[in-house]
Amino acid sequence: MTNTFLHSGLFGNLFKDQAIATEFGADAFVARMCEFEMAWTRALESAGLIAPADAQAAVEAISGLSHRDFSAASDRDGLPVPSLVAVLRDGKTDQVAQAIHTGATSQDVIDTAMVLTCLDVLHNLDERLASLIARLEGLLEASGDVPLMARTRMQAAIPATVGLRVSSWIRPLAEHHARTQALKQDLAHVQVGGAIGKRDKPIGHSEIVAEHVAKALGLSLGPVWHTDRSSLVGFGHWLTLLAGSLGKIGHDIALMAQQGLDEINLDGGGSSSAMPHKQNPVLAEAIVALSRFVAHQQGLLGQAMIHEQERSGSAWALEWMTLPAMAEATGASLRHTDCLIASIKRIGKSGKA
Repeated sequence: MTNTFLHSGLFGNLFKDQAIATEFGADAFVARMCEFEMAWTRALESAGLIAPADAQAAVEAISGLSHRDFSAASDRDGLPVPSLVAVLRDGKTDQVAQAIHTGATSQDVIDTAMVLTCLDVLHNLDERLASLIARLEGLLEASGDVPLMARTRMQAAIPATVGLRVSSWIRPLAEHHARTQALKQDLAHVQVGGAIGKRDKPIGHSEIVAEHVAKALGLSLGPVWHTDRSSLVGFGHWLTLLAGSLGKIGHDIALMAQQGLDEINLDGGGSSSAMPHKQNPVLAEAIVALSRFVAHQQGLLGQAMIHEQERSGSAWALEWMTLPAMAEATGASLRHTDCLIASIKRIGKSGKA
């Protein structure tokens, strides 16, 4: 869910990430829904259920869809798919109209579009994560031997090095990076279940049509997962772990920057309206706030696992409200952490970044 206040411009880009927001935007999501519809039409054609000419006309109608506002229709129907299908079929012959969406259901379209979106978002975040890990490894190489007081329970413990702390930043990030391939495999399943999850349409051709759609979209075909939201909740869990690891870095740096400790010196920083002597660690604070926000949303996303009977409207909607916000917050946190590490001018008592 987009927070209008934080996207109003008052707080700049601190709590938003335009690239991730665009992936979940209406235009991108409608385009992915249309990808499903085109793959479905071609699958019907491949199974010999519609004529090639009708399939071609249907695909041209789907691919040629101009921008539409489905908000009023979603207010009525709870989601945009019925209106999307009506728009695509409008003015077409009966044969071409039947070549669009016949045998599919709204959940097939929405869930598959969500999977495609999450995969693109995962790719984006993983690229940023790899870049951040490389930057941190550079910091470790340059300043790892610099003395730094280790602290336990926020009290001075025994002397250590910058390498001890930076290594603790890198280790979980590297593990999150290593998990992305398995996460991709968990996510990359097409949704083809039909009206109640039986995957029995088109009659006598259901499996071959489902297989064709999955292959066309670069996805795998597994059991129907209408009420099993494990993969999407798992993606949210990965976002929570990543954001939490970034939050630890932000919190450490905010503490290291405290006056009196002066264990780190950052380029830039925030000014105070009342105390001109202060240099507030704005990015570090934002990273911590974003991390806590994502952690809170994961608890709500977990409620989406409770799908009553064969489909839930309310549990399903929780995914739409939480996952985009979690992904955007994690994207912003990654961006800020990379900038924060790049801004280090000195770390430790006598070191250089």
